[in-house]
Parts: sequence; structure tokens; C-alpha cells
Amino acid sequence: MSASRAATVFLALSAAVCGLWLFADRATTGFGHEGADEKPDAGSRDNRVLLFLELGKQDTEQRPWKGSIAVSPGRVVSVEIDRAAQNSKVEGANFEVRAKRAQVGKKGAKKNNAKKNANKNDGKLALDSARLKVVLDAPPKAKVDIDTGNGEIHFVLADLAPGSTKDFLGGEASVERSEMALPLTGKETEDDFPVAAKAADGKVWLAYVEYTPGPPLVEQRVLEGNFGPLQVAGNGDRVRLLSYDGRRWSKPLDVTDEKLDIWRPAIAVDGSGVVHVVWSQKASDDWNLFARQYDPAKKGAAAWSKTRQLTQMAGSDFQVVATTDSAGKVWLAWQSWRGDNYEIVLSAIAPSGELDEPTVISKSKANDWNPSIAADKAGNVVVAWDTYDRGNYDVQLFSSKDGRILAVADSPRFEARACVTCDRDGRVWVAYEEGDEQWGKDYSTNEYQKIPFDKNPGYALYINRTVRVKCLVDSAWKQPTDDLEEAIEDVMPRGRSVPRLAADSKGGVWLAVRHALTKGGAGEAWQSYAMRFDGSQWGEPMKLVGSANLMDNRPALVEVNDGLLTVFSGDDRTKTQDRGQDDLFASVLKIDGKGVTPELEAAKDPELENVPKVHPNEKDDIARIRNYRVTVGGQELKLLRGEFHRHTEYSAHRDGDGLLEDSLRYAHDAGDMDWMGNGDHDNGLGHEYMWWLIQKTFDIHTHTPHFLGAMTYERSVVYPNGHRNVMMPKRGIRPLPRGDIKSGNAETGTPDTKTLYAYLKFFGGMCASHTSGTNMGTDWRDNDPDVEPVVEIYQGHRHNYEHFGAPRSPTQQTNIGGYQPAGFIWNALEKGYRLGFQSSSDHISTHISYGMVLAPELTRPGIIEAFKKRHSYAATDNIILVVRCGEQLMGDSFSIRERPSLTIDVEGTAPVAKLHVIRDNKYIYTTEPNERRVHRTVTDADAAPGKTSYYYVRIEQADGNLAWASPMWITYQP
Repeated sequence: MSASRAATVFLALSAAVCGLWLFADRATTGFGHEGADEKPDAGSRDNRVLLFLELGKQDTEQRPWKGSIAVSPGRVVSVEIDRAAQNSKVEGANFEVRAKRAQVGKKGAKKNNAKKNANKNDGKLALDSARLKVVLDAPPKAKVDIDTGNGEIHFVLADLAPGSTKDFLGGEASVERSEMALPLTGKETEDDFPVAAKAADGKVWLAYVEYTPGPPLVEQRVLEGNFGPLQVAGNGDRVRLLSYDGRRWSKPLDVTDEKLDIWRPAIAVDGSGVVHVVWSQKASDDWNLFARQYDPAKKGAAAWSKTRQLTQMAGSDFQVVATTDSAGKVWLAWQSWRGDNYEIVLSAIAPSGELDEPTVISKSKANDWNPSIAADKAGNVVVAWDTYDRGNYDVQLFSSKDGRILAVADSPRFEARACVTCDRDGRVWVAYEEGDEQWGKDYSTNEYQKIPFDKNPGYALYINRTVRVKCLVDSAWKQPTDDLEEAIEDVMPRGRSVPRLAADSKGGVWLAVRHALTKGGAGEAWQSYAMRFDGSQWGEPMKLVGSANLMDNRPALVEVNDGLLTVFSGDDRTKTQDRGQDDLFASVLKIDGKGVTPELEAAKDPELENVPKVHPNEKDDIARIRNYRVTVGGQELKLLRGEFHRHTEYSAHRDGDGLLEDSLRYAHDAGDMDWMGNGDHDNGLGHEYMWWLIQKTFDIHTHTPHFLGAMTYERSVVYPNGHRNVMMPKRGIRPLPRGDIKSGNAETGTPDTKTLYAYLKFFGGMCASHTSGTNMGTDWRDNDPDVEPVVEIYQGHRHNYEHFGAPRSPTQQTNIGGYQPAGFIWNALEKGYRLGFQSSSDHISTHISYGMVLAPELTRPGIIEAFKKRHSYAATDNIILVVRCGEQLMGDSFSIRERPSLTIDVEGTAPVAKLHVIRDNKYIYTTEPNERRVHRTVTDADAAPGKTSYYYVRIEQADGNLAWASPMWITYQP
């Protein structure tokens, strides 16, 4: 956003905003838990105060304002830059800021004329004052002391009324006080996924999911071997219902029983005032839609209908959304697994509460995702979603008026997560995320890998993300004449995601967007910003204070009186590790003004030239893998392609890994995998609710035999203990706490790792070391072949840790994450460890790391059993590599009477430039077939009688792609 834009909008809002974060009088506001009429925790959040500190309001040059903020009694919770010059910074309660230079240009110059706080220096320079957002946790009597470096500011909080502004230092500085968002829930539970709808009488109804955690863990007892409590019981979800009459919130009502397995709800109010709440729930090992109605005109139990199961088909029905048409009928749309892919389904709810005959409105044979629904005043119902029909995500819109599907966005770029609304005049508005083309294809940030990205270039799951807004006018897509990108680029310079739309009674359109909380996107924290298009101009993005949370956080937006009610969940985080708990907060954004007619122009879609066609044979390559069969001991085995080291927003450490949902999109679509497991640290760094959400998400996307969500996580302890990826045979087992980690020694091993092994044996799980040659790796002081049967030999984010000098292996100069050569896998094999091979992505990298297992069926225990047998290999592309010795398969350990003969079958994606056989850390055979399909039998004429040796095969394709077969341990006993 230009500086001139910011000043203009700020002045307009200053005159028009009525109680930006302000709600009903808290003394008369009813909210609480379990029906109790009491406030949530009266500690930190209830005493928080939001201040906007402006400095340099009369500056004509960019002089420094360097100082600190203190409050007594109380504490400074956070200080953030809201607007300042680029070289400004904040560290804790200390700051050094300068006024921001205003944009120069025709459009900017025009707006500068209206700016009261933009100063000119000889007609050449315009400055916007620096502005800090300060959150305090302090009582009304607290004294605030601010040293600005150019004078001191002192005041008592009680003397600065909410919504008021006071000047200091002769007008060079000012402090504005604003209320924090109102907390709606209390401290006992995690409260999330709010959805809202307004009734004809103006009352707003809010549904949300409340999670009750299991009994607290006694960490010391767990680490001493009492693993039973890690299989959590007594936890789960329920749906609750609140109402807001414009002054106060009601007490919560229970829509469902507690301790269920529930996905995000939807809500709508029909023409007779009956509230319809719909949700997805796991029952009988399947996810289906359930609904219940509440009639506020009735009392007690009579107000409630019975709970109805709306869907019955096998496969997940979820992501339900709801709206009410002009006749008062409630409509639902949802994402449904139908046969072998996701479809978008539409249906109305009959007066009886039963579902009308559902209609599949998506027409693609590929996956369709994330519906959004709205209705206009003429009776038309519209549904927006995104589809992978053309090998990238495109946004589509269905209209019930004529049954047509319109393309909203259909470029080669990532265009997804649409949100639709209808304005007061019946125009349809759609917002969506826009990212890079070739989403999820070959990508790594490691410049030393020398991977041929020029052949199949791609982008990671979260790079260069922004939002677009379009309006449908006479069957043509328009966009606001005021440039949205310009309006948000300064306030939200990095990725912008998960757009939400709402229209107000004045004709304005509101947009809410998620953006990283900290500079550079560091730490897993994002928050919502709301902005309004008033018909001619986008307003300044306003942070919804208290909305810090995961990136995928979707606030409820609904028009109330002359403003917008927004309800959102926040967990008070700056990163996942330091999060509090999810609670719901509410804010009303009130705008005075006359009705507006939007100024629109033809939508300007991205102009992309020469977008390469990558992996043109990928579908055939994957089909070839899925059709491949190996018979071992009379049992037919399939090749199952996947990985279990894929980070997301839960432990991204910055913006690069994207939403948890996008990891599943990658698995289903761009990667087209058979299975995948989550690689986030401890499934959310030890927080039970994060673990619950991750496991639930992977469960809801499991549709065997097409795709399996594995129950996995990364357990990260420093060298020489070693990072390990853990896989469990079923859902519901919590990660093992890390505890007080002790390194032990190379002879006795590491106590912490031995505890991990015991935990895995107790539950039937397994683990695999990764990045072994780094500061996150190990010197191989520990191994238990029963539960650590394989190793991540290669990862797309970093290197091959096979041995020094191997393809894509690190050196001290090129290694990422520290250099620990004792962690090379040859050292483990030399010690006698029997480790199979697999490959995974870790952070950011995509489409170049696959863990291949040979198993009879696609189940969680089946994959673990295959890995425990080491019937696996690692590959950087869709390569088939199977090695046998007689009836034995790669990974096996056995004795033979003849000299070892390896039968090697390769079906590559490019000609095989080299094929190596390695025995006991020595290359004993190399050939250069230069063919895509290779069949070789290699006999070791030098095998030593009576000795057990390990043999494995690595292939190197002409295009640089690699594959490693798990070793065989063969004892030659003639």
C-alpha cells in the first residue's frame, strides 16, 4: 500500500470507525463455559490494552525515534511496527523507527493532497509518521512510560479512554487507545472453527467446535516407560452454539455430545427463524454429514430437533458450507469423496430437516476442493470451488439459476481456496489465492544438488502467494479499479492467504486475509487483516488483534447493522512452540457512510508465456508403478509410493511450507502419492490440540486403496542423538515427549533414544533417522533393528547421506545444517546395522523424494511391516528399482550355498547412465547401459565363504535422477 493511501484511509476511518474492536458492555455480556455465566480467565487477555503510538507526525526528514516502552504495574506483551521506514526495527519493548516515505506518483500525489499528517520538504518529500502497535497487559491504574529518544511520554491508562487519541511532544507524537477483541470462550477447552449466520430479526448465530483435551501427561512417568497414557482417551470435540443480539452474547448451547470426532461446521438460518447447524463427524470409521436444528421460538428440549445423519456414502463428506436463499431455504455444499476423487456436492435441506437429493455439480474427473456458497436476493445460489482438472488448480463458479459452470480463474498458476459472497445489488464476488505455476513439481532450495530443474521446473507449496478479488457483471469478470495488490503490499509484503469475503448493507465488500505475524515470516504465526472496498478504494488493512494462529484460520464474517462482525480463533502465539490455547474472539468493524456503487474494470488475469510442460509422461510412469507386482513367498506385493517427512504450517519455522491442507493437496494431486505422513515436529511441538488436528486431517483424507494418510511425526533431538521420523500403526497415539535429553556416549548409547525404541515397541511403531550427516544427525551410537529398520538416505531439502563423494552428497562447504561426516550411512552399515533405504522431502522441496515400499496392501500396519522387512527403496523420480537374489527380496537377510547373484530390474524415467553394485562399502560392479529399462544379473565371484556381506544397488539416470535399493545381507556358505 502506498503511504498516501494509508494516510487517506486512516483519516477516513478515524472519522468513521465506531468502536473498531469494541463490543457490548462487558458487565452485561454473557459468555462462559458449561453454561456458567462468568468470564474467561481474568488474567492476561482480559486486561490487555491496544495502543497505537505515532511518532514523527511533524517530521520533514527521516530522523530516528529510538526508545522503549514500559508499564507499571503490568507488562508489555508486544510491540510491532505498523508503519515505518524500511530500516526500522523492534526488539522486545525497544524500538528504532523513522517516518515512512510517501509514494511519489500521479495516483499517490493526488491522495497526498488529502493527508493531514504527510509533510512536504520543499515540495519534494512527503512523510507518513511511524506507527507502532503496542499491546499491554495492565490494569486501568497502570502508568505508561515511553522514551522516544526525542522526548518522554507519560500517562495513566485510565486517563486515555478507549477510542480516544492524545497528542504528546507538542503534536510530534500521539497515542490512540483501542479495545482488544472480546474473548467469547474460556480456558478449559480449545475453541475453533467459528461460522456465523444472521437471522431475519438481525440476531447473529455462531457455531464452533470445542475440543476437550485428554488427561494431562505426567512427562516424567512417560519417560520412565509408562507409555499407556500416550494413547489418549477422554478427549474429543463437540459443536456449540451462541447468539449475538447486537449488545450481548448468549450462553453457549450444546449442539452435539462431547468427545466426538468432528470437522468444521456450517450454519444457516431458514425463513422461519430455525437455526441449522451441519458438521462432518466420524462414525463407523467413515466421515459423514450430520445436522441438527434449533428453533429459538421454543423453549428447552423442545427447541431442538434430533440429530440426523445426512450422508451415507463411503468416503469422506466434509468442508460443508451453508447459505439461505431468498425464499428462506437452506442450501449446503460440501467436498465429497465419490469413487476415486473429490467432488463438490450441492443440496437443500427440506422443511423436515432431511437432505434433498444431492447433486454433484463439479464435472471434473480430478479432485475438486474447498467449496464456498452464497445466495442473492433473486433466489440464485452460487458455489465456488477449485479443481485440479488441468493439472493445476483453477477456480470455478456454479450458478443454480442456469446450472452453468463459469471459470473464475483458469491460468496455469495456483488458483485455489475461493470464497464467494453476493452484495446488496446481487453482484457475485469471488476471492481466491493465487500462487505460482507448476505448483508442487520439482523444487529444492539446495543450490548444490545440481538437479536438472531446467527439465521439470516447479515451485514449492508456498511461494509468492497473494489474493485476487473478482466481481461478476453481465457474465463478465471485473475487478475493482483500485489495485488490491498496491493496497496490501506494504502492510502484508509476504504471502497472503485464505481470503474471506462479506458484503455490508452500504454496498461495501470486506476482505479478510491471513498474513505472517513477524517480519520475514519467521515462526509459525499468522494473523488476519480486514479491509473494505468502499466502491472506489480499498481501505487500509486492519489487523484483527488476537487472531494470531495457524495460517489456515478462517474467521466468520457477517454484516451487522452498519458494520461487520468478525469472529476468529487465536492462540496468542508467536510460533507453534509458545502457543497458548485456541479461544474465540469477536470484533465489530463499523463504517459510517452512504451507499456505494463499485467502480470496476475488466479483470486482468496473469499473462504467462512459455510455461513449460513438465513431466509429460508422469501419469504413465505412476500407472506403471501401480501396476507393478512382485511375488515373494507366494505373496503378491505392490509398490506403494509416498513419504513421511513433509513439514507444514505447524512447524514450518517460516512461510515456506504452506498449509496443512496443501500437504494433502500435494499428496493427492501434484505428487499423486499412495500414502503420505506428516513430518511436523512432535505433531505440533507437543501441543495436544495441534496433534489432534494433524491426525484428524490425515484421517479424513484417507481413502484406501487410493490414498492413505499415515500417522507420523518428526522427533528432533540434536547430534549425536539424531532426528528421527516416527510412524505409528494407528491414529490416537501421542508423540513421545523429548524430556531432559542426554547424549550418553558412543559405547552405551543415548538414554533418550533407547526410550524412543521402547515406546515404539510398546505401540508397534517404527522410526527412521534423517539428515544423519548434519548437526541434526547421529554418529550411529544407537540402533534397534526391530523399530529402526530404515534410514532416510536422501532428502530433497538437503542431501544424499550415503557416503562422502556419492552423488548429491555434502561436503563441509556445501552441507546444510552443519557437517557431521560420522553420520554418513556407510558408517552405520560398517558397524553392522541393517538399514533399508527410503527418501522424503523435509522442508519446502517437492516432487524429488519418494519412499517406495513393497507391501501386500495399503494399510498403516502394512506399510510399517514392509519397512520393518526393509522391502523398500529411495528414489528422486518415479523409478522402479527391484533387486532380488533367488526368492529373496532387497532388505532380506539370509544364507545361500551359491555365490550371491543379484537380479536387478529397473524401469527408469530416463536412460540409466550408471548402475552400481556396492558390497561392504566398496563398488564391485558398474555398468553404463544407457537404456530406460534395464535387467541385469550380477554375480559376486569374489564372495568370501562364511562371511556375511551387504549388497545394494544405486542407479544414476542420464537426467540426474537417482534411486537406491535397500541392502541385502547375504551369508555365503558353500
